[in-house]
Amino acid sequence: MNDTKPTSWYDQPAWALESDALRVVIVPGMGAKIVSLFDRRGDFEWLPGPMPGRPVRPVEYAAPFVEQDMAGWDEMFPTIVACEYPGPGPRHGVALPDHGEAWALPWEVAGAADGELTLTLAGRTLPYRLTRAARINHGGALTLRYTLENLGDDPMPYMWAAHPQFVAGADCRIMLPPEVTEVVNTAGPDVGWGPREARYGWPQTTAPDGRRVRLDKVGPPALGQGRKFFALPDARPSWAEVRRLESGHWLRLAWNPQEVPYFGLWVDEGMVNSVAVAAPEPTTGWYDDLALAWHKGEVKIIPAGGVHTWTLLVRAGAGL
Repeated sequence: MNDTKPTSWYDQPAWALESDALRVVIVPGMGAKIVSLFDRRGDFEWLPGPMPGRPVRPVEYAAPFVEQDMAGWDEMFPTIVACEYPGPGPRHGVALPDHGEAWALPWEVAGAADGELTLTLAGRTLPYRLTRAARINHGGALTLRYTLENLGDDPMPYMWAAHPQFVAGADCRIMLPPEVTEVVNTAGPDVGWGPREARYGWPQTTAPDGRRVRLDKVGPPALGQGRKFFALPDARPSWAEVRRLESGHWLRLAWNPQEVPYFGLWVDEGMVNSVAVAAPEPTTGWYDDLALAWHKGEVKIIPAGGVHTWTLLVRAGAGL
């Protein structure tokens, strides 16, 4: 079975991709948000629903991300945090909103047949078209194929990042490849991990207060804290895995590091969401701010009239 069919999610028009392995639900009108990633073999839902009391509706452009429903998996493009566009041309210096604009704009359905859902988005602030084709392949993995077209006359730096929020559970570990031995704090001092770019060992380290801690472990939401780290820019990881040790469920993201060179990790232990989540974020810039990534020379740049493509694979299962 590999089917694509219309459905709804909290009264929002949606599409479901279904196979024997997965059921995936996507809402085009809410930034192409993936709202359900259900592992049929393991009988487990990986994505959180809306926070209690939060309205479920299309997002107003440039609205703060943390004030929204906080459900599911969003697409971040062309930046993660708000900044001024650093690229050349007439749009230099224009304001780019929090988490970019792709998550807050409706995407058009370009195709929905033969087990594949293709959605496309025309940029509002910058001249681009971003297309995502989603399919569950024969091996049971969700394949997300991205195509970015620069419709302008100037080279365009851009930051794409996946922003899945995976439900962490009581005993959760985040696994990264062995080349990731250090990470840097990119959230600033407000979250308790020192200044930006303070370095820490991975997966175990010494916190600023002297405690020995495991960065790969996700704690309960009662902690009321969060952290955002990036792998060092030369690490170039190609996968990340979330493991729920208490139940045996696991989920792995995989990508080509030549297409997607950088990696960020957001862990929310009740700081923003009402449940603890782990958000592994493969991305095309280092780190959250497109203008900063441009200044550092650590960002993808698509030439005028150019086309860039990349692919993300998502596998889920049970039994560690």
